[in-house]
Amino acid sequence: MRLSNRRLQRGVSLIEALVSFGVMSFGMLAVVGMQATLRSNGDLARQRAEAVRIAQDAIEEWRGFTTLVTTANRTAYADITTQPDLTVSPAGANATYVLKRSVSLESGVTGTVTPARRQLTVDVDWVDRRGDTQSVRLVSSIAGIEPELSASLVLGAVPERALQPLGRHRAIPPSAVPVGVGRSAYLPPGQNGQADSRVAWVFNNTTGVLQLCSTSATSSSGITLSSVGVSGNTSCNGGTALLVSGTVRFATTGNPAASSTSMADPTGPGVGDFELIIEQTAGANPNSEIQCFLQPLVDYQVQYECAVRITADAPSWGGYFRFDDFDIADSTNEADDDEYKVCRYHERATYTGVTGALLNQNFVIIRAGDGSTAYQCPETGAPRTWPHQPAP
Repeated sequence: MRLSNRRLQRGVSLIEALVSFGVMSFGMLAVVGMQATLRSNGDLARQRAEAVRIAQDAIEEWRGFTTLVTTANRTAYADITTQPDLTVSPAGANATYVLKRSVSLESGVTGTVTPARRQLTVDVDWVDRRGDTQSVRLVSSIAGIEPELSASLVLGAVPERALQPLGRHRAIPPSAVPVGVGRSAYLPPGQNGQADSRVAWVFNNTTGVLQLCSTSATSSSGITLSSVGVSGNTSCNGGTALLVSGTVRFATTGNPAASSTSMADPTGPGVGDFELIIEQTAGANPNSEIQCFLQPLVDYQVQYECAVRITADAPSWGGYFRFDDFDIADSTNEADDDEYKVCRYHERATYTGVTGALLNQNFVIIRAGDGSTAYQCPETGAPRTWPHQPAP
């Protein structure tokens, strides 16, 4: 019986053991290969994340501009230009990166004055552990909008539905042309007789504040400026100013008080050439005269534009309008038919603390009378007027 049990027992042969070890060895090799691949992929992912961070830092540095035109010790939108390659070796990194930054201008919508845009392309190249060249690219756009406008994101909406013409401050004349970044240039009328030097105004599209310049250009479109300073035919050294504009009309065919709506659409021939002057009593140039530019329009209308200088120390001005160079009555009681009186459509006879552009400061010139009856500025009706000159 014992002999039969011994015959049924079996052992492990040497060949079976060797086959088992062989299979186990192939499995271990596969595990080692997988670990090496995981390590390589993890290393590449770390390098790629670092490359993306470098590219993002480059773009955000450009986005952090604080002014539009080149200014000392400030990051300017005009300085966002293609840069030479830069080698970057971050602390603790296991690779050396090459930062490449290029900028191209994006054109605006045809027929509009849209903010300038610049397309940024950032490439970061490096060589990984296996000797292969890797690369990351980020592309973005930056609009040339005044940085101070970012504060408007926290302000309430303005209920006014009127849109700014051409996407710029409403005080800027429609015929002004874009120059540089966020600027528009305008040549005031009535300067054709000047051969070499004419007055030019360069407006900030956002604030409406203008620079006083001189130019040899004969029209607004001929004014040349660069985004990094003055160039070409224009020089801006006269300081800054605020615009004052409006229209002068004429009601010289009869008594304006004969109709309650006579001032709504006054008609009549003009008074010939005349001067319109702002007598400045406060601000950057107190006790000075500001000569306005006049432009005749159809229907005997005359458009005027004045620039009143301001400074950082005197950012506001005060004063009043004065008409000259035609026969103005000495008093409101005079009735001579060859003299005139000036009425205004606005209540203020004098201005104080003006800190922004003044538009639609309109006037109408009437006859002093018919020789026997003195005409007066209609103080009733639609619209109402106030006597301006001679002062009541």
